Amino acid sequence: MSSVHVFISYSHANGDFAEILRTRLEGSGFNVWTDEDRLLAGEDWRNGIDKAIRSACALIVVMTPSAKASEYVTYEWAFAWGVGVKVIPILLEPTPLHPRLEVLQYLDFSIRSARPWDKLLALLKEVSANSRAVLLRGQDDLVSSISGIVRNALSNLDNVDRDIRQKAVEMLASMQDPVARDAVVSALKHPIRDVREAAARALVEIKYPAAVPALIEALRDEDSNVREAAEAALREIKDPDPAAVPALIEALRDAQSNVCIFAAAMLGRIKDPAVVPALIEALRDKDRSMYLRRAAAEALRWIKDPAAVPALIEALRDEESYVREMAAAALGEIKDPAAVPALIEALRDEDSNVREMAAAALGKIKDPAAVPALIEALRDEGSVMRGVEAWALREIKDPAAVPALIKALRDEISRVREAAAATLGEIKDPAAVPALIEALRDEHFNVRSRRRRRSGRSTIRQRCRP
Repeated sequence: MSSVHVFISYSHANGDFAEILRTRLEGSGFNVWTDEDRLLAGEDWRNGIDKAIRSACALIVVMTPSAKASEYVTYEWAFAWGVGVKVIPILLEPTPLHPRLEVLQYLDFSIRSARPWDKLLALLKEVSANSRAVLLRGQDDLVSSISGIVRNALSNLDNVDRDIRQKAVEMLASMQDPVARDAVVSALKHPIRDVREAAARALVEIKYPAAVPALIEALRDEDSNVREAAEAALREIKDPDPAAVPALIEALRDAQSNVCIFAAAMLGRIKDPAVVPALIEALRDKDRSMYLRRAAAEALRWIKDPAAVPALIEALRDEESYVREMAAAALGEIKDPAAVPALIEALRDEDSNVREMAAAALGKIKDPAAVPALIEALRDEGSVMRGVEAWALREIKDPAAVPALIKALRDEISRVREAAAATLGEIKDPAAVPALIEALRDEHFNVRSRRRRRSGRSTIRQRCRP
């Protein structure tokens, strides 16, 4: 067998066409390799096929439904793709192609009277003229510098036996060697589905920050199990590699909503102010998913850059309450007084969660200008969430709120009474002591405990002495 040849991969159900193909190629001067009668009895068939593929200038895969279902055919073209050998799909029968094959230059041979033999031969001549030594998975320098264990595991990622492939991923994942970990990340792009899934699930345990760009790309995988595992791995990575920022910004514009959402979440964890413009763009894009807009607001919440305040104020008027709620939360973390008027307006939002988050944000900003609006909201007996306003007033500690808080000590909702008691304890206005003493008889322990702690035991004891 010549050291440079064309390898034909096919299902034995299509053996007749494979023989025609072989005859045509040999008649045009090409050396051809098929597994028919080529492996000596007793020879390790897998090693023989690996060797033949590595030394080929191209691999032609004859695609039919039976070939797509064949583990052997899948192994052969996947191995060729993995080691950098040119793969040329021939579509003999209408067959949905694997995404890795679909993006390649395939030839339609399904119409017997119009088979593009000339195109195939021209392509093979071009490939043959430019052929070069094939490197193990395209990483000769890498392979020469790593241990035999890692090298063996890398090779076994392409094994025809699924169990061996799985164990190879597990072996690489168990190593602390950065080369092995990078190999697991690279396996997310492997043409065999179960290898991609195994790599993604391994990264759930590894929590490898450098894997973020590859995991984001894996969210687009055709297989739902791979996508699910990639999502789980991304959730586990708390401190992504800052080097991933450009890829993540690009992913914010992806057509798939789940890709954008995870990209926004990762950017929020990196907390680099340089990403704020891209997140603002996503937040303002009303044509995008509300989940992306919320994710962008949440990322801005963690970055806490005042440059995002105008966009977040706009988002308080978003048509989706889900977005308005997170915008209010983000403004509370940034603590810019410029947001106070918009947050006061949000206290009247139709959604109780938005009102609650706006009140909490005003409490964090601690601007006395918000006190009248919070008092008004606290007095609104139609709101079941008004206890939040009391907690917000606790943060501001303005004595002007004392009368409204004393009244709230008699509210029918226990959590409102509890919040009012805690807030009065923080303000420390003696005018509240009688009401707090009376509240010691409240039917709810949390209310009594709050009043006891927050009003100050010594003051109450002094008032109770004969």
